[in-house]
Amino acid sequence: MEQEGYALDSDSTESDSADKALDLAAWQRLRSMQVNISEAERWGSAALGTGLLVYGMRKRSWTGALIGMAGAGLLLRGILGRSLFYRAIGINTANGNGLPGQDKTANLIRVDKSIAIARGAEDIYRHLRELGNLPEIFKHLKSVSSLDGKRSRWTARMPAGADLSWETELVEERPNRKLAWRSSEESEIISEGALVLDPLAGGRTQLGVHLEYALPPGKTGRIFARLFGKHPDRLVDEELHRFKSRMESGA
Repeated sequence: MEQEGYALDSDSTESDSADKALDLAAWQRLRSMQVNISEAERWGSAALGTGLLVYGMRKRSWTGALIGMAGAGLLLRGILGRSLFYRAIGINTANGNGLPGQDKTANLIRVDKSIAIARGAEDIYRHLRELGNLPEIFKHLKSVSSLDGKRSRWTARMPAGADLSWETELVEERPNRKLAWRSSEESEIISEGALVLDPLAGGRTQLGVHLEYALPPGKTGRIFARLFGKHPDRLVDEELHRFKSRMESGA
């Protein structure tokens, strides 16, 4: 009996050692990979991961632990900028290859896209920093009006004819590199987003876009979702190509 018990313990130890070796091998592969996630997508992953991690820790339950683990994975994904899954299926959003696009559920619209533009980051940033120019890119917006240096009012052109407005605040501003915003707590539409600029060779710039809208339940949310249609990623992709043409033509 003692020998059988020892055999079981030995097998368990060997199994644990094998699992640890596999985990170490996966971690080493991850560290040796090139970055294959765009900065806009990394920003979104880190923000969402942090929120899930904090929420999971507060739950203090098995469900909370699972949510926290998922959040930790997203946070690590955002920090490292590497994805084994992307590598396996040939996606690299850091260079615009095989962009995955969007996630749309009944109450969430999320889009991550990027595009290379033959224009310097300084010129593109200068144009984007005038927030009133954003409706030129995002056709679901009717207007963006500055309230002060940080706050602005965004208005969407609703399909039903009535406009919907909400306030946002700049939460990060890095000249020629990044603009990030989120809606105020009082807003009916909960939103966050970022525009990220990465200089490329030959005077080109990669523009990354992260958009996320958490829609209110009921009629307002359903109508707002119609602005994006069934495929928000395709809509934003078309809008980015129009913006690319505009910037490259010397606007």
